[in-house]
Amino acid sequence: MIIAKLNETDCEGPECGKCAYVCPINMFTIRNDSVILTNPDYCKFCKKCLEVCPNAAITVQRVQGIICDY
Repeated sequence: MIIAKLNETDCEGPECGKCAYVCPINMFTIRNDSVILTNPDYCKFCKKCLEVCPNAAITVQRVQGIICDY
């Protein structure tokens, strides 16, 4: 399982938006004045978003096991 997160505080938003343009599975969407993580479950762990983010606002990690949120 892969967990992807976007730290909105560190993200420059649509002024940058590089993650939205490089992601091959369109995990990020630019809406109005922000970048939104819309499809984190489809992440393929290519790390392209990590490479282009100037503020390290994105974290992507591979985890093993089952995650329970309830």
